[in-house]
Amino acid sequence: MFHVRYALPQPYRELDHTADAGVEVEGASPAETLARLVLAEAALLAGGGRVEVEREERLALAPQHTLEEMAVALLRELLYRFSTERVIAGACEVNALRPGAPAEVTIGFGRYDPELHEEGMDLKAVTRYAARFEEVDGRWRAQVIFDI
Repeated sequence: MFHVRYALPQPYRELDHTADAGVEVEGASPAETLARLVLAEAALLAGGGRVEVEREERLALAPQHTLEEMAVALLRELLYRFSTERVIAGACEVNALRPGAPAEVTIGFGRYDPELHEEGMDLKAVTRYAARFEEVDGRWRAQVIFDI
């Protein structure tokens, strides 16, 4: 497996959902799809503002049974980092991703800037409700709903 690094901006589609925010992404592989999902969450937090990567951190996630569960766990960790450290993912490299095994990602973090990111959404939580991560017609798609 070779590693590809993804950075903002990345394509995603906002989902219309009452009192919540949702995103859907697509990729050629599970790793690309997960990276795009991470960056879609970051784009919502940043409100479209640029995120300058200041530091990188390799994260290891506990094994999960499905790709959907891994995605939700990673997004929850990154939302926790945003809440406690005021950092946003500006880049994502998926190093290992397989259901039932620990996942490893390298995240390029940038500081939240209240002026630059003033249009960002106030995401409260990453929900399991309607979360998907599946292969459709030879492409991978994932979606997540956030409480706002």
